[in-house]
Amino acid sequence: MPRTYRVRDLHGTRMLLTGATERLELALLERLSTAHPGCHVSVTGSGSTPAGPLDVVVHCAPAHGPAPCLVTAFDTHVLPLADLCRRLPPEPDPPHLLYVSLLAYGGTEHGTVPESQWEHDADWRTELALARAAAEEAERLSHQPEPTQKRLRAARRVHGTAGLRIVAREAERLRRAWVGRRMREQGESRARALGLPDTTALVAALAERAAEELWGERRLTILRPSLIGHALRRPHPGWAEGQAMTYPLEVARASAAGAVMDIVPADLVADAVLAAAATAPSPGSPHYFHLGTGTANPLRLGQQRDHHLRGARPRGIYVPSQVTYDDREMSALRDAASSSGRYDFDVRSIDWRTYVDAAEKARAARRLEEPVAQRAPLSVRPGPLKREEAGVIAVFDLDGTVLASDLVESYVWTRLALLPRRTWPTELMSLARGTTGYLMAERRGRSDFVHAFLRRYAGTEEAILREMVGGSVGDALLHRVRPGAVRRIREHRAAGHRTILVTGTPEPLIAPLRPLFDHVAASRLHTQGGVMTGSLLDPPPVGEARARWLNRYAAEHGLDLSLSYGYADSYSDRAFLEAVGRPCAVDPDARLLRHALRHRWPVARWGAHTASRWSALAAAVPLTDARSHRPAERPSHLIPKESK
Repeated sequence: MPRTYRVRDLHGTRMLLTGATERLELALLERLSTAHPGCHVSVTGSGSTPAGPLDVVVHCAPAHGPAPCLVTAFDTHVLPLADLCRRLPPEPDPPHLLYVSLLAYGGTEHGTVPESQWEHDADWRTELALARAAAEEAERLSHQPEPTQKRLRAARRVHGTAGLRIVAREAERLRRAWVGRRMREQGESRARALGLPDTTALVAALAERAAEELWGERRLTILRPSLIGHALRRPHPGWAEGQAMTYPLEVARASAAGAVMDIVPADLVADAVLAAAATAPSPGSPHYFHLGTGTANPLRLGQQRDHHLRGARPRGIYVPSQVTYDDREMSALRDAASSSGRYDFDVRSIDWRTYVDAAEKARAARRLEEPVAQRAPLSVRPGPLKREEAGVIAVFDLDGTVLASDLVESYVWTRLALLPRRTWPTELMSLARGTTGYLMAERRGRSDFVHAFLRRYAGTEEAILREMVGGSVGDALLHRVRPGAVRRIREHRAAGHRTILVTGTPEPLIAPLRPLFDHVAASRLHTQGGVMTGSLLDPPPVGEARARWLNRYAAEHGLDLSLSYGYADSYSDRAFLEAVGRPCAVDPDARLLRHALRHRWPVARWGAHTASRWSALAAAVPLTDARSHRPAERPSHLIPKESK
């Protein structure tokens, strides 16, 4: 037989709301302000110390979301409640503690589930210690050499060209993801061992046990609602502010025949919580309540339309012929509270067809109130520039960004211009034989490739190279400059930004482009007696070294990288682009394009109207063996405006 309840008026009651900020708490505040204006309410987050004497404390469990990590679930469900019980004043007049739990309505039980203490033998302190030990063990296993090397290899395959720091960061992300999966699996397996559906139900059961142990000898109420849906009547039909505790109404049809979705409108749950709060139990005799609709007024999933349940059956969906949740105590509380006219949580009054229609109308109204937003494009073009305070720079990569060429192509122009035509096949065969080694060096890192490839300049006289760059080779390079890049550089200079070129190309080859930039950082080749040895004086500014160079340069000159711009085309430039506040991918490779789209970086296309490789080669290499360095006609977009 259910108990006999006496529901008192909440006028003058000192109430504290604590726990997670979600839909139920907002509904409680709305009902308190309209139906119980004389109740003195305060709201605090978990971990705060209650101030002043209290009559009732309502603690709401956090919203039920995706399967949480076991330790995280303990930290959000069990420990805040246990800490609250320790901080509440026990004497001389301890408050009435009401805990809104997520334990019931999992749908995995069989038979009739009573409104009473949940039966299990788990000790919450032991389970917490075991969960933390499992987390430490997962961390220990994740740092073992074999899995660490495996993750590094996986990260290197995808992110190797971006540099060691990016590889290490991605490997660490994989490690943390593995630890999270292991702890989720740990929680799910422990829950099933105790006959519970998931980790959330496990920690809810342990949280109830903690409250029973720490506050059970005083006044304690545990209320277990099913899914919390849209409001039925108050503040208006379809109201759905805040985060729901479980799933929205549009959970699809279950595969099992005869299944129901047990969902209670938020305003009815709020009234039930306040009625339970106004019915203080005797010390040492806790009240337990189930609040659901599956028994008195079931919402059969056949009444829903055209949705399909995917995966395992979520909380709140079950087959009444397999399990029912006793709600006789809640029915007795409802009957006792109905006479006052202040509480309304009779689930039998719900017309499901009207309820669903009201929810859809409210959702449509909210969408109409929101500003109309156009669908975001896959790529965002760089916008116009603004003149800003001093300290803003625009940093450009060279190969593939400003130039529609690369380090190899520049070498071919230079080398073929230096050699007699009869030796060209030998040189090109030598280049082809080294392709495999260069590709392997590129996979190790951009810096390794630059070091390996620039050795081909060994034996070149620096003076002759600079002379040719001032003539035919320089003209070939200018033929491959992208007009879009030149326009963007001029826009930055007009906006007062300092323009910088950072490249792994040898310094003599970029002389024709120096007028476009305020500063140039390039690879410096070692020379001995005026002849290049093929080795470098400094680390080339590529990959992660480019990001370090940029940070050092900004610190030395007092520049603000958060407002600065960066332009590059290769995933190996990821670290450099992430160092500035306004990165832009220019004609990017596949991996950089994917990364740019994921982070909503602008994507520019500067490849149009650029001279072909053959045009550049024709400008660099004369048709006869005579070595003429007379400058060829320059592309029109590079002619200074005052000369046009």
